[in-house]
Amino acid sequence: MPPQDSQQSHYLLIERYGAGLAHSSLLLIGLPLTLTLLPIPFSLAPCPVVTYILARFFRRRMLVWGSNQSIQASAIQVLILLLVGLAVLTNMPHRIDLALGAVGFSLFLYSLWAAFDTVLGYDFNYVLIGNAVSRVSETNLKRRERRKRWLQGTEE
Repeated sequence: MPPQDSQQSHYLLIERYGAGLAHSSLLLIGLPLTLTLLPIPFSLAPCPVVTYILARFFRRRMLVWGSNQSIQASAIQVLILLLVGLAVLTNMPHRIDLALGAVGFSLFLYSLWAAFDTVLGYDFNYVLIGNAVSRVSETNLKRRERRKRWLQGTEE
């Protein structure tokens, strides 16, 4: 028998990998889109959408931690998208563009740290938005979700 690790995570493996994917989607989705198809602010736009879809996936299965981590990732990616969009699409002074780009890049690195922590099974909360997003996520989990049956045309 292999020795048991005393610090084994109590989160499911699918939650850990899903949260890691959510936090690192800028690297795994946005960067390849930037290099192959789209210019920079538009290539990052699918990333918050993918993380929100992951949050919905976890919410439907009542996996609180995975839903919370995915919603946090979606929020930070929307913030990064806004900063990059401001830096690229507006005509601001050069130093402000550089500052916005530096803050966006720093948040990107911070999200990679979050991806690494969540894959290892540690709980991660972003400094300024983590607690607010957690409250919203917990409220959403308590809400009853209406599901529509597409084939019958009725709602449950």
